[in-house]
Amino acid sequence: MGIQKRFFAQSHKLTPSNPTPGNRITRLYNRLQFGSALGLGVGFFFAFLIITGIFGSPPSRLADLFYQAPPVSGQVIIVALDHESIQQIGELPWQRSTLAQLVNRIADTQPRVLAFNVMLTDPSTDDDTLVQALRRIPHVVQPIIGIEVTRTPLPKIPRFHVALTSTPALETSNTRLGHTLITPDDDGVVRRLPLWIESKGTQYAAFGLAAVQAYLDQSATPLDVQQLPVDGRSQLVLNFFGASARKTISAVDVLRGTVNLESLRDKIVLVGVTDPMLTRQFETPISLGTDTNASLIHADLIETLLTNRIPAPQERLTQIVMIFLLALLAGATLPHVRLLSAIGLTIIYFLLYVGYAFGEFNNQVIVQPIYPVLTLVLMLIGTMVYRYLSEERNRAVITRLLQRYLAPEAVALTAEKFARDTLPLDGVWREVSVLAIDLSELEPLSSSLTPQATIRLLNDYVALMVRVVFEHEGAIVKHTGSALLAAWNLLADQPDHARTAVRAAIDIKHDLAEFNRRQPKELTIRVGMGIATGNVIAGRMGDPSRAEYTIVGEIVGMAERIALKPERGVFIDVTTRERIGDEFDMIEVKPVRLRRKTDPAQVWLLVEPTETQEELTPIPIEAKK
Repeated sequence: MGIQKRFFAQSHKLTPSNPTPGNRITRLYNRLQFGSALGLGVGFFFAFLIITGIFGSPPSRLADLFYQAPPVSGQVIIVALDHESIQQIGELPWQRSTLAQLVNRIADTQPRVLAFNVMLTDPSTDDDTLVQALRRIPHVVQPIIGIEVTRTPLPKIPRFHVALTSTPALETSNTRLGHTLITPDDDGVVRRLPLWIESKGTQYAAFGLAAVQAYLDQSATPLDVQQLPVDGRSQLVLNFFGASARKTISAVDVLRGTVNLESLRDKIVLVGVTDPMLTRQFETPISLGTDTNASLIHADLIETLLTNRIPAPQERLTQIVMIFLLALLAGATLPHVRLLSAIGLTIIYFLLYVGYAFGEFNNQVIVQPIYPVLTLVLMLIGTMVYRYLSEERNRAVITRLLQRYLAPEAVALTAEKFARDTLPLDGVWREVSVLAIDLSELEPLSSSLTPQATIRLLNDYVALMVRVVFEHEGAIVKHTGSALLAAWNLLADQPDHARTAVRAAIDIKHDLAEFNRRQPKELTIRVGMGIATGNVIAGRMGDPSRAEYTIVGEIVGMAERIALKPERGVFIDVTTRERIGDEFDMIEVKPVRLRRKTDPAQVWLLVEPTETQEELTPIPIEAKK
C-alpha cells in the first residue's frame, strides 16, 4: 500500500497557495532600483577617473589583445642583413664595395625608394662607389640618430643637442634623412612612434614617414602630414602587420643573384639589419612574448601610412557612454538572478563588449577595456552582496527552518516559495489535514531500559513514521518524545490532502506491524493516530533566534485528542470523513468531547477488510463503508 511518489518528483504539480503579486513587484522594483543606482554610481566613478586621469593612463596590455594584423599594401619589401648574410659575407660593417654591389643589384630593378637603414659614420676610400650606386635610385632615405636629448619638460617634439648621421660623403642630392628613434611605452611595448625629432633647430621626419613622403612625392595624392592623428608629443599610433605578411629577402641572396628581384620594381625597398644579435629587439602588441627588430617597426610605420589604417584611441566621451551602458545593463539584470547565473551573464556581457572592441579596431579605433571590465566586476560584486544581504541570507534562514519539517528533496523548492512570498512566514490561514500520532506507550518501557536503549527505540519508531510522512509529501510540524504531529496542504497546495493523510496513516500502521513482528514482544508498542481536517493559522512563531513554523487551531487539539483514544487505531473526524468519501472501510465509534465544546464530536475508526469484528476493540455504533 506504500505510496512511493516523492515530494520532489511531484513538486511541479504543486502551485503556490497564497500568491502575493504586490510583494513580487515590490521586490523586482527594489532590485531594479538598487541595480540602477549602483550602475550610475559605478559609471560616474569611472567617468571621473577617465576625465581627471587621477591615476594616470590605464594599462594598455588588455587593449593590445584587440590588435589584428591587417593585409599589407605590398609596396614595402625588406632586404635583410640577417644572420645568414652576416655568416656568409662577414661581420658588419661591410665594405663599401659590398654595399655598393647590393645597392646596384637593387637599383637594377628600378625601385622608387631605397630606405637605407645602415649607419656608416666613418669615411672610406670606397665611398664614391657606394655614392654612385645610391644615385641610381630616385629617392634614398638615410638614418639620423639623436644621441643627446634636450632636457626640457615634455616638449611637443623630442629635441636632441646632438644627432648622428652617416658620413657626409654619402649624402647625395636624392637623399633625405629620417630619424630612427623608437620609444617604447612605460611597459616596454612599442605602440607609437614620434613622427619628428628636432636637433639644432632642424626637424627630421621619422624614417618611415620620410620614405612614404619620397614614395608619394610624384603621386596625385601626396601625404598631408598636418592631418595625421598625433598625440601631444607628435607620436603616431602604429598598426602592426606581422613579419610573415611582409616580403623579406636575405641580402646574401641579392648579392649572389639567387632570387628574382622583379618584385622590387617601383617599390619601397628597406635595407636594414635584422640579426637579433646585432640590433635591439622590441615588443609590439602583436608580438607579445617575442621580439621584433627595428627594421620591421619602420616597415610597419610605412604600411600604416600607405594603407591609411591609422589606429586612434577611443574618444573619452565614447568610453564613458559605453561604461554607463554596461553598468546600467548589468544593474538591470544581475540583481534578479543568483550567483552562477550572474557570473554567466557577466561573461556574456564581457564577450559582447569584446566583439564590440574588435569591431571598433576594424574601424581603426583602439578600445581601452580595463574600465569596462572593472565596471562589470564591480557590478557583479555589488549586486551579489545586495542579494545576499537582502534575500539570500533570509533564504538560508528559511532553509534551515524548513529542514526540520520537510523531506530533504522538498526543502529547496519550498524555500523558494517562501522567498517569493508565495508562502508567507508571518502567518496565514490554511486548510490542512493534521495527523497526530500518540507514542505514550513508550514511557512505561523506559523504566525497564537503559537511557541509551530507550532513545534508540524511540528513534527507530520515529524514523519509521517520518519516512512514511515524507513519502506522502507531508510536513512534520511537531515532534516530542511521546507525540508526533504531521500536516498536509501546509507548505504547498495539495488538493486531496485529507485522503493523502489517511493513506499515510494506514501505511504507518502497516509498517509498524511489520516492525513489531521483528521486535521482542516486550519492546513492542501500539500507537494511536488521529486525523482532523480544517482551518489553522500557520506561521513562524517564537523568538526570532528560535522560531518554529507551526500551526494553531481547533483541529490540532481534535487530532491529538482522538489519537489518545485507548482503543488505539486510526481515527478520523467528521470533516475528514466527508472529504474521503467511501474509499475506506470505517466504523463510527464513541464520540469525544472537547474542551469548551458542548456537543461531542463524531469519530470514525478506519478498519481494513482483513480485520475481523472480533479483533476490533471498540464497540461500534454504526458500521459504514
